[in-house]
Amino acid sequence: NACDLVCIPSRNEPFGLVLLEAWSAKRAVVASDVGGLSENIDNFKNGIKVYPTSDSIAWGINYVINDATGLKKLGEEGYKTVKKRFTWPTVAKTTLKTYKKVL
Repeated sequence: NACDLVCIPSRNEPFGLVLLEAWSAKRAVVASDVGGLSENIDNFKNGIKVYPTSDSIAWGINYVINDATGLKKLGEEGYKTVKKRFTWPTVAKTTLKTYKKVL
């Protein structure tokens, strides 16, 4: 909780548990536009997606830290995303739906 934003510069990220941890702490996220990070971040709403290059990551970090209101809003929206999509009851319901489709 001692940071203002979390940067996830992964080149490959199947899901992104760090993303959920950052959102649970209401922190803004700047993350590479890859894998599970890309699937879960709504760009400029609950996080900032960047290319996995140093210039793009630096741009994303600067974009966020130069807008204190936006920084806080990204963290709040991320928290809402966790509460809406990643609670155990929601995950269980989604898993059950998937099993029912397959069977």
